Amino acid sequence: MKILQTFWTGPTQVNKKDVLSMKAGWLSCEYHWMSWALSCLQAKSVFGSVNLVTDKAGKEVLIDLLQLPYANVSIALEGTLNNYHPELWALAKIYTYSTQTEPFLHLDGDVYLWQIPHQDLLNAPLIAQNLDKGLPFYAEILDNINNQLSYVPELFSREYFEFKEARASNAGLLGGHNLAFFKEYCSKAFEFIDNNTSDLEKMNTGSLNLIFEQYLFCQLAQKLNIPITYYNAPVEDPVFKDYIRFEDYPNLKMIHPVGGFKQYAHVCDHLAKLLRNDYPDYYYRIINLMRNKGVKMRSVIYNTPGFSLHGVLKSNSSASTAQPAFHRTQAVVNYLNKKLHIHQLIDFDKNIRPHIFNKLVNLSALNNDDKERLLEVFNIETKSNYLSNNIYSDAEAINKLYIQNINAYKLIRQTFSLPKHLLLQTRVDIQEPYKQFEVGWDWKYDYHKDIPSIVERNFGQEKLALTVILLPDVLQAGIKEYYPDGLDLIVVETLKTSFSVELLLTEMKQYFSEEEIEEDYPAYETLIIDVVKRLLYFGLLKINLH
Repeated sequence: MKILQTFWTGPTQVNKKDVLSMKAGWLSCEYHWMSWALSCLQAKSVFGSVNLVTDKAGKEVLIDLLQLPYANVSIALEGTLNNYHPELWALAKIYTYSTQTEPFLHLDGDVYLWQIPHQDLLNAPLIAQNLDKGLPFYAEILDNINNQLSYVPELFSREYFEFKEARASNAGLLGGHNLAFFKEYCSKAFEFIDNNTSDLEKMNTGSLNLIFEQYLFCQLAQKLNIPITYYNAPVEDPVFKDYIRFEDYPNLKMIHPVGGFKQYAHVCDHLAKLLRNDYPDYYYRIINLMRNKGVKMRSVIYNTPGFSLHGVLKSNSSASTAQPAFHRTQAVVNYLNKKLHIHQLIDFDKNIRPHIFNKLVNLSALNNDDKERLLEVFNIETKSNYLSNNIYSDAEAINKLYIQNINAYKLIRQTFSLPKHLLLQTRVDIQEPYKQFEVGWDWKYDYHKDIPSIVERNFGQEKLALTVILLPDVLQAGIKEYYPDGLDLIVVETLKTSFSVELLLTEMKQYFSEEEIEEDYPAYETLIIDVVKRLLYFGLLKINLH
């Protein structure tokens, strides 16, 4: 079976000079290319070879610059889709499907496989990743199509979908042996777009990809009575949370960070560390390419003055030192100014000394509840900045921390690949340095754009009893916050003295009922080990080899 991937950089008239800055939905551009690298390399590892259909700009990046090991490269997409909207990215995949003359399996560039599919699946007439079962966004998009577009095929009509569960075939993996079906399917997809060219701007153009690729595939197969064999179980939760469980290594079957998961910091960090660990040559090729071309990366450690990894990276002396960050404190001040209709409630300066800021707040006209929230978020950010300055004090400290980060990730992966009896003998304890203290509200954010809504939420929420833990975020040369749950806290408290995993399992029994332990001990064991694994990957725990 032919294994395929498709990468389209857009119509020829689109400016291709800045292709390296493409994010394609990812939090930062380096993750976009790391995703392509991992997807290709894992596919080659599993299947033996993988082929690429792209355009000239795509070939320049994936082949000429990143040197990904595709067996065959076609630039058939060059100019082929010039008359189509650049947001209709799935049309490039539809084109690839339509041109196949032998059974094939197509993988998206954000799909990473660790296990070869069963032969029964590979022999099937139609193959897809999973059935999307009743996910609400399909009905919403179909409703918009009926309201906004001129040409509505029978399978997309309101009469067809309105009184039944919307079902679609997730195209992370798509293929099969029934090439005649693919000819008809692809023809109908292009027909739908071609007959609606003048109406596309009436709705979210990008949302149509889900309909003419995934929904159409499933519905047409059903109409023609052709069975679809799925690689994974049906998905009924639109969050797709089971597709980003990087921590399950070595028992990984597949990872596919669909949609908004590409914006999650921990998903991006897992992707980066995994590629760095398993395919370091490609990882550092991407990093060096971004640096040499002056492309902005989220992984700021590589532009930290004095940072170097001998034989791989060179320091960038033009980079600037990180400045104190008080984004949330400023957002709270802005919120209070607006709430109280005061032009400038507090003259906030990010370099202000904590005791002076505390005095200003306490002398202000704020009520006690507002003061408490403002001082709490300022305290969190003050501690974070102080910890950052201590940890990233000089180039030697940064390089040491970076090497520790590499080795820790490698050791975690090796440890959880051990036979169970050896895993249980592994000792774990607390990773220093970190700070732990109590707070009344959860101030954590993933993206800067979310800060105002988090501030507004916390000012409308009663005080809670929470714990926050500050830890190094090495790739970002910064500090990350962790708000542990009750079980996390018990594990952390217990592991302030080094324990083997086996002894930890014994120690933790006191926090569960005898019935819970006796009725399903394997579930209890899995729960505790998963907590340990998660805290190890986050950096709060470390494996003790002594």
